[in-house]
Amino acid sequence: MDHKQVQVTLIQLDNYGPWTGTIGADREHVLQSLQADLYSAIERRFAEREGLVFFNRFDEMLAVSNGITKTQHEEIQRSLRNEFPVTISMGIGVGENPFEAQRNASRLLQSIGSAQSERRSGVIASDRTLDIDESYVQIAHFDIDDITETHTDRSSAYETSLHVMKLYAELMQLFTKQNALLFFVGGDNFIGVANGVKLEEIESLLASYRSKQVRLKCGIGIAHSARKAAELATSNLDRIRNSNGEKPALTTTML
Repeated sequence: MDHKQVQVTLIQLDNYGPWTGTIGADREHVLQSLQADLYSAIERRFAEREGLVFFNRFDEMLAVSNGITKTQHEEIQRSLRNEFPVTISMGIGVGENPFEAQRNASRLLQSIGSAQSERRSGVIASDRTLDIDESYVQIAHFDIDDITETHTDRSSAYETSLHVMKLYAELMQLFTKQNALLFFVGGDNFIGVANGVKLEEIESLLASYRSKQVRLKCGIGIAHSARKAAELATSNLDRIRNSNGEKPALTTTML
């Protein structure tokens, strides 16, 4: 495949820390509900435009947004304005790899003002956006083999989560070294935005964890948009699940 760039959007809640202090001490349930509702609303709006959003620290999210223009980002922003009591700002970064793209998105937004500043409200920072045909997304969808038998049905719920989060932190670090991104997406599943990571490197990663008695499965999908790449990756992961295979499946279909 020809080398192409990737686009990542950083989505931050504006002035969120100071705002939370204005709604009283009995606020945690309100904040948790707000964050969940906001993430759901943003995910749906990006998915309608073939993007994919991952929560980062709940007051901010990262979207793989290839093909989504600045105007479309503004439409998303406007559609949320009357629905929530907080505003969001976005930085749209383009890079040779996912890590560079999110770093550029972060720097663009930071150049506008602090996330805790009352002066920054509902801005979009962007040098440029990518046309859908000048970019691609490679998604790697991982899950842990037999976690129900080895942990969920044997250990306490919290201990199982500790096992999953430890693995998540390890995989995040490994992906960062490859200039890629990795996100926990619930249960025992992780999704990597893995542009530039070779199939052989993922196979080596799976083999290294097998030697530690941790069995991972991985499906890989490549497409122009994040949503289509994730669909292909999940389809390949399902194929592995159904066949009890260990090696990652790879598709290079460009849709």
